[in-house]
Amino acid sequence: MDRLKQNPNIFYNWVYRYRVHLIAWASFIFWESIIVGLISGIFGKLGNYVIHYIVNICLFYFHVWLLEKATSSPRHAIYKIPLFVIFELALYVGFVFYLDVFLRKYTNFISIAPPPIETRLLTLLWRSSFFLLFSTGYYFLKQFISEKTERSRIEKQRFQMLLEKEKMEKELAMSKNAFMKAQINPHLLFNTFEFVHQKLSVHSPDDAKVMLYLSDMMRFAANTQHNEGFVYLSEEISQCENLIALHHITQGAIYIELASGPDLDEIKLIPLVLLTILENMFKHGNLHDVENKATIAVYTFDGKLHIESRNLPRLIKSKVGFGSGMDNISNRLKYAYHQNAEMTAGIDEEGFYTLNISIALHALSITPLTKKAEHKIHA
Repeated sequence: MDRLKQNPNIFYNWVYRYRVHLIAWASFIFWESIIVGLISGIFGKLGNYVIHYIVNICLFYFHVWLLEKATSSPRHAIYKIPLFVIFELALYVGFVFYLDVFLRKYTNFISIAPPPIETRLLTLLWRSSFFLLFSTGYYFLKQFISEKTERSRIEKQRFQMLLEKEKMEKELAMSKNAFMKAQINPHLLFNTFEFVHQKLSVHSPDDAKVMLYLSDMMRFAANTQHNEGFVYLSEEISQCENLIALHHITQGAIYIELASGPDLDEIKLIPLVLLTILENMFKHGNLHDVENKATIAVYTFDGKLHIESRNLPRLIKSKVGFGSGMDNISNRLKYAYHQNAEMTAGIDEEGFYTLNISIALHALSITPLTKKAEHKIHA
């Protein structure tokens, strides 16, 4: 009562939540007590109605509760349900029979003379069966609504997964397009690179290296469209080395170290993860401080693949694509590896931007490299 005074909305919320039950019981009681009474010309006292309908309503919901308990283990339900029904019938008949004896003896709620015991027991048995029947119907209705709600939830979840899959595919396509802007005929492009490389190697070896790095990187980008969504990690590491070498030539002295473990050759990963991290460094990192070199480390430890990067951020932040590359990686990792992948990023106490990715090895595709691919990577 004190709780109700402190929060009057509790009663209102309870009534609103069970409004269908209250309306149904009010309608049933009105029909059975008023309409039937008018037809038969026999009315009981209010106290008698209140006590017996409370007992009947308790039986109704008690039976639903027992059915839920019995069907929680379907294997044992076949013998549990009949036993529960017999128990409920015996409990109801015995309780109401002696309740009526008590009411006749100590109250004036029941004014009519008691019928023969056999008639009274049969009446109570019918009355309890009546409420058990409707209670069972309510149980099946409740189960139907619950299953329908669950199916609807699963369908919504499936639809959401399809939307996320479509979103991931679009973001991967955007990553590929960002790395390779134009769809030029690969054979013509690579042949042109090779021709320019041969011409430049005589007069300008550094410029020739640029063409060689570009050719290798473009070939890798083109091949990512035909690898079923995964690339060898060692191949992408090689392209990161090409990109670093290319920036050394075009930008002069930059200080960035890429370290990788010796056991990565057979691991496949979703493409453009390392390249996106490296590109983010070039866009937003300060790579000209020899005392604070940027680092990228790729290795396996404790059953996980670890990718860690660390660099000083620029004093003047670039606004071009700020944060979108890291969001892209996070979303793609989540879609591809779910709870098996973790990614954290932020500024540490020393002012460095750090990125840490860990992926369980059992969630990764591990395929032995062909001899041709091994030779290409280590050449």
